[in-house]
Amino acid sequence: MKFVSSFLLAATALAAGVLADSEEFFFLGLRTATKFHFSAIYAHDHALKVSYQGGPKGDALSAVITDSGKLKLSDGTFAVVTPDGPVVEGSEDQASAGFAIANGYLTYSGNSAFVPVANGDTYDLSVKPTSASPEIAIGISAQSKDTPGGVAADFPPSS
Repeated sequence: MKFVSSFLLAATALAAGVLADSEEFFFLGLRTATKFHFSAIYAHDHALKVSYQGGPKGDALSAVITDSGKLKLSDGTFAVVTPDGPVVEGSEDQASAGFAIANGYLTYSGNSAFVPVANGDTYDLSVKPTSASPEIAIGISAQSKDTPGGVAADFPPSS
């Protein structure tokens, strides 16, 4: 009887660990000697935007990565990667899978490079360059919300 109880307790703990989301984190864009160094990610008109020095800013978002690799944003929406690369907001059903945290950086499909794409006086967050890209890629550090100054723990989703 003790063995069965212990086994069930261990199995429940293991299942809870497998089905958990990442810790909550803030986005911190990093690319030295550019206006995007120390940038944040915010939403405007359902598009994810990269803030920059001297440019428009919105409310900085935080996020978690679900156990299925979807990026759930603090405003209750999910990140959707469009076929051309820009990232927009959508529902969980529309959300793109493939997000993770590796070595303290946000990745998508194993790539840690994100591209700010010019769109008027703002820059859209994209996973690949376009003709409107400023020819630079930025890394996005996953800054732990619980540990100021620290990065979020690596998080490979379970599926």
